[in-house]
Amino acid sequence: MLPTLTDKELDRLEDLLITYGNDYSVLNLAELNGFFTALASSPSTVQPGEWLPAVAGGSVPKFKKPAHEEAYTALMLRYASQVAEQLEEDVDHFVPLFEETESEQGPVTVMEEWCFGYMRGTQVAAWPALPAAQDPLLRAISLHGLEDNIELLDQMSEQDIQACVPQVIDAVRKLYAFQHSAR
Repeated sequence: MLPTLTDKELDRLEDLLITYGNDYSVLNLAELNGFFTALASSPSTVQPGEWLPAVAGGSVPKFKKPAHEEAYTALMLRYASQVAEQLEEDVDHFVPLFEETESEQGPVTVMEEWCFGYMRGTQVAAWPALPAAQDPLLRAISLHGLEDNIELLDQMSEQDIQACVPQVIDAVRKLYAFQHSAR
């Protein structure tokens, strides 16, 4: 059991994601949390050697300093472990790390980055097709996490999108429970 990342360490990890990111990489903690949630929920274990390049957009970045590479790798490994432990210890109360923004009506939950990370994680883990009973769960997440659905999301009201938040949280918890009962 690795120690939980402090807020300072999470900020450092996000800075490293941005500094060494590209158009194809994970660029924030919300997306990284979704990615690691999907990996932890996968029916098979995915090794860091497989997922580290995916986080970085295809290949591990060329670091400016050895200390950056060490921090990047160590913080990634600890954060992946942290997310997996949170799911394992209390999946019924797991809450994804969604972003929040302000609107005229007050705070708004933004799920897209997290959902994009989750869907990327399912691809890296090569999730097999789900049974008919679980497939709608993944569709609830993929609605907000696939480029193909952007036009559909643009047609939805903010209220309709916010109504999806509890559905996505429920789907995450149920997919984790289903996949781990199958392991």
